[in-house]
Amino acid sequence: MNLQTIQEKLNEEFRSSDRKLVFWYDDNAEFAEEIDSLQLTNVKLHKLTGDNILYTKYYLECEDQENSYLIYAPFPKPSDQENHLADMIYYSKQFHADRVSLLCADLHIPEKHKEQLAGYSKFWRSNDRIEKFAALGIENYNPETIEIGLLAVMADVKTPDFEEVLKSVIISGEYAENKYITAFDKMGLLKCFWHLGEKYYGYIEEKPNLEKLVVTLLITYTAHRFKGDLPKSWQPFISYKKNDVAVFVSNLMNNMLYKDQFDLIAEQIAVKIKANDYFKNVSVESFFECDTFEVFDINIIKHLASVLVSNTEPLSEDYQEVITKRSRKMHFATKYASHYRTIEKADQLIEEIHKFSKDRAKDVDEVIKLYTTKWAYIDKHYRDFYTAFDLIESNDSLHELRNLVENIYTNNYLMKLAILWAEKLETVSSFAQLLGQKQYNFYNLIVAPTTKKECTVVIISDGFRYECGIELHNRLKEKANTSSELLSMISVLPSCTRLGMAALLPHKSITFTADHDVMVDGEPCVSSEQREKILKRYNSRSVVTTYSEVMPLTRVAVRKLMTGQELIYIYHKQVDARGDHAATENEVFSAAQESIDEIMKLIQKLTVDKSITNYIITADHGFMYKREKLDESQNYVHGGASLQEVIVPLLKVKTERYKKDVRNVEVVLTSLSRKITNLITYLDFIQTENVSDNLQPMKIKVYFESDSGEKISDEELIIADKKNAPPEKRQFHEKFTFRNRRYSKDEKYYLVMKDATSDIELSRHEFILDIAFADEFGFSL
Repeated sequence: MNLQTIQEKLNEEFRSSDRKLVFWYDDNAEFAEEIDSLQLTNVKLHKLTGDNILYTKYYLECEDQENSYLIYAPFPKPSDQENHLADMIYYSKQFHADRVSLLCADLHIPEKHKEQLAGYSKFWRSNDRIEKFAALGIENYNPETIEIGLLAVMADVKTPDFEEVLKSVIISGEYAENKYITAFDKMGLLKCFWHLGEKYYGYIEEKPNLEKLVVTLLITYTAHRFKGDLPKSWQPFISYKKNDVAVFVSNLMNNMLYKDQFDLIAEQIAVKIKANDYFKNVSVESFFECDTFEVFDINIIKHLASVLVSNTEPLSEDYQEVITKRSRKMHFATKYASHYRTIEKADQLIEEIHKFSKDRAKDVDEVIKLYTTKWAYIDKHYRDFYTAFDLIESNDSLHELRNLVENIYTNNYLMKLAILWAEKLETVSSFAQLLGQKQYNFYNLIVAPTTKKECTVVIISDGFRYECGIELHNRLKEKANTSSELLSMISVLPSCTRLGMAALLPHKSITFTADHDVMVDGEPCVSSEQREKILKRYNSRSVVTTYSEVMPLTRVAVRKLMTGQELIYIYHKQVDARGDHAATENEVFSAAQESIDEIMKLIQKLTVDKSITNYIITADHGFMYKREKLDESQNYVHGGASLQEVIVPLLKVKTERYKKDVRNVEVVLTSLSRKITNLITYLDFIQTENVSDNLQPMKIKVYFESDSGEKISDEELIIADKKNAPPEKRQFHEKFTFRNRRYSKDEKYYLVMKDATSDIELSRHEFILDIAFADEFGFSL
């Protein structure tokens, strides 16, 4: 608000050409900060201070008898007996400004609220506060909306919503000297803040304070989700408005703007109420749905790990669902994602080893088939386990599980597989008799035929074992413009770099020199130049390069290098580069993951920069790796005849120059009823199609809101990422908690579904809310 109205009235008062003196006694100094901004025509401003009364009388009656003056006094007018200017006032004029009336007119507030506005006179002394209040855009003025508006301004909130006010107060930090609580008190608003806290969230306290309010909110939210009774000492902090508190805390926790601050607050309150001491002695099943405090995740993780260690059996489906939900949808999911993934991968490894123990192979070829279709996943789960385990800063709680994984991977899998493989190998005289593609025929049978049709890129990744190829294959299939076929290939023996790299080149002979150097058709084959020389003998339109040389190139440089070529060999070295050195061999799983990422990027770059669409990906050899050393000095080895070393991936990849139309999978509401009759209700949804190369997964947030846009329920997250799942496995059964208040059967309410990433609304469904309202005593009305 500005002084426009006052300014107009005063200018009207001074309109005549005669000299005028106008006195304005501002009893509460409401306009003291703004008086200097008045723009009066041919009028001077003179301020009374209480100490300049006699000077004022002398100055206006003796010194300046020509100019008109507005005499402003930021205090009440004294009685005539005490006022030395009384005689001047009688022959001059007085001006009266009723700020409250002016406010009502300026803000379009009905006059009936004047008394309430006058009660907050300090608030209205600041133009800045008045402008912020006006900017709230309150549509319906009543005593409550006015108070919420005042609180919103003081709490730096831009919407007249008590939930937002309370969020701002809580997230601001300090309890004892909270800046917003102090501001409310200064403006006479503290009493109404506590009153609204009681009305909306059931917080009742003879001497209310912010810390107790926060304790009440967090304990009540926990009670809403906890199966059982909380400690007696916590009972006084459980609000009778459980649903309203649950919705508030859920919305606060799910807001990314507040997440870090909420986590700090939850940690402080957990210490205050000794949550860790209580929940360590409670059955974890009772708090599977709780996520207020970190102690829930900590104890659930310990329990799940303990179950695996104790039973050495795969987890039940119920436990697996707990892992999925807590690692993806619960509040501390991000923080403990690696913990849950570690347990998940240990569980999958145990399950696959159990299956392995029951498998039977009649001959050597069946061993290879079982390894490439089933058993290699054990190696993958082992790698995934350590990839997740190594990301955990403090993983002491999972060390027993890690020891179990190490034990069963070694004794129940590696050793038994090695014995089985050795037994079956004895039935053949040489590797040449094994069924399947051989590495020494790679160029003639795999590469050469493709170059006659189109330009082919061969990517050879040093040490990229078969299970890494499985993951690369699955990721490539997820891309909209990419298809992938995964085959296997048997490497040469010994399964070492120099011999494997030689076998992947075109050759008539591979020989060794006296110094054990490998020669291809009598030529050395170590450097890119040497390999290109050999390659050009078989295809003159070929080139050899490396990943590190190609990736920095511009599009122009890529085209210059590859235009006119039929065959491009690109060598990539990540796994072997780290695995072959003692200082870095424990980084081999990280290197494997980086290799997958880098090969994906390389294919994308060449498809875009040069429109190459045909790729063959393989490796010179695989590797054996165990976190506990395989022998006295090594964790990482290759060169032997184990399946992990000699079975390498062979991927045939096709890309398209132009992107396919890609869209997200669709999730629809399947519940037939459009009437809600309970404050806690469940609805069913279905992911209509499986995720595929042109149907991408998506996250959808779902909640209820009123016709005015007010959120009236908590928010649920649906993660629609099901692949190759039948319809019954693509269903979601979601729980919604509504605010406990009166709902009119005549008003419109909506279930809203939004893309959780973009916040774009996907759909809304109109519902009737026919819910009996429970008053503060719990009676339905």
